[in-house]
Amino acid sequence: MGKALDDFEVEGIGHNLPFLSAVMENKRFREGRLTTAFIAEEFPDGFSGIKPTAEDKRKLASAALFMHLARERRASRISGAMDNHRRIVGNEWIAFLDGEAMPVSTVGGNGALSAQFEDGLPLTVESGWTPGAAHAHFTVGGEILGIKTSFAGTGIRLRWRGMDVTAFVRSPRVAELAGLMPKKKAADTSKQLLCPMPGMITSISVKEGDTVEAGQAVAIVEAMKMENVLRAERKAVVKRIAAKVGESLGVDDTIMEFA
Repeated sequence: MGKALDDFEVEGIGHNLPFLSAVMENKRFREGRLTTAFIAEEFPDGFSGIKPTAEDKRKLASAALFMHLARERRASRISGAMDNHRRIVGNEWIAFLDGEAMPVSTVGGNGALSAQFEDGLPLTVESGWTPGAAHAHFTVGGEILGIKTSFAGTGIRLRWRGMDVTAFVRSPRVAELAGLMPKKKAADTSKQLLCPMPGMITSISVKEGDTVEAGQAVAIVEAMKMENVLRAERKAVVKRIAAKVGESLGVDDTIMEFA
């Protein structure tokens, strides 16, 4: 079942495939020690993905390395390049995954390679993945992994067994320069109510200065002829109302702010 979920593709809508994959890997579930409180007991804080183990990181980093080298080798064959500017594909790399830097050297060519990590035995990687494929099978160290693949900027997004990670494969020099880049802080939107989808505000049920409780309805957005009730996530005081009834908003436009 876990392998079937790895190979099942559905995009564009929300779904619970990662959660189901995590349940399939859960030791208690596999042993059949189930109760009606299984989810509450095993996922008391909700499900936000599975953290990869050290071994999982090697497997996923190996798949990312295969993808990166496949793209690099294809780029090196582009015609018309000047001789002194022709791309050279090296053998020494640093894979970054889940906050960890993993130096790795490679041996191999099209269809298969051997990844030698500093802290472990070499892993042989084979795959028929080609650039643009959203899913592929990777045989890593003899184990077949069905991984959903995509690119996020210069990163490689990998989804497998409830894990959703973005890996970066860089040459030692590029990794050194990337380490000098300032870290961009994510905007704090915890005190804002943002429009979740393009739509029109049809109702605002609070005013500035009101105290709202967690779960209280504060606004309604109409989209695709459906009314979507927006609720406060926690107890707070309405500081500012930025939108008006009848106004059309885009995704992540501010509706109101809380103190």
